[in-house]
Amino acid sequence: MSKAIKRITEVYEPFAAIVAYMTGDTDSSERGYYLEKRNIRNGKMGVGKPLTQKMLASIIKTVQTTSSQLDLGMYGRVPSNVLYCDTRIDHDKLVWYHGPEERNVFFSKSLNIPNGKMKVPGLVYVVANGKMRLYAFKGKHPADKLYHAPFMNTAENSVCLGNAKVEKPEERTFENVIAYWEKMYWNSEFSHILGDNPVKGNLAVLTKELIETGKDFPSDVLVPVNVKLSNLLR
Repeated sequence: MSKAIKRITEVYEPFAAIVAYMTGDTDSSERGYYLEKRNIRNGKMGVGKPLTQKMLASIIKTVQTTSSQLDLGMYGRVPSNVLYCDTRIDHDKLVWYHGPEERNVFFSKSLNIPNGKMKVPGLVYVVANGKMRLYAFKGKHPADKLYHAPFMNTAENSVCLGNAKVEKPEERTFENVIAYWEKMYWNSEFSHILGDNPVKGNLAVLTKELIETGKDFPSDVLVPVNVKLSNLLR
């Protein structure tokens, strides 16, 4: 039996409760908090005492350790195209890139754009707190300056993951997690422009031309974004 399984099948007895108090309005940025610990004996809570920093630190460490043992984080060989990774609770982020390449793309029938292969620019993928963002870059390797990803369903700060049906990986290796998110994006049908036009010109006309001709993506049509790569790597 693995340590993780043994840990979660053990019988735990409650010995203390943590009670959180808040001052100020719930919508106020000036609200304050107070935490107290109440010992539990024979199923009854005792008198509250201020929660010590030592106990709080111990609880946080236990939560982080348990999360890791239950396979909530990533593990395994780190691919060379990974730029940044943070697996801390509430800070989870993974950033990776691909240079210019050819991708299979799919479209809603209403757009009258054929499904097919399309050469795309270099792309930086960002997955944080269960959401994806996507940015383009010029050249083979990402520099600090980034551009709008030149695709439908994709805005500067958000991606609309449509109708792709992809199973989450049972083993959360870096390769599996990256493959999962890329399939979620590229197996979805592009259907609409999300936010501002991401290219100089008509995106639908450009996309259709690239699929039909097989030409390299013209980097001169990319539109800069306010986000820099250095902003993403922290």
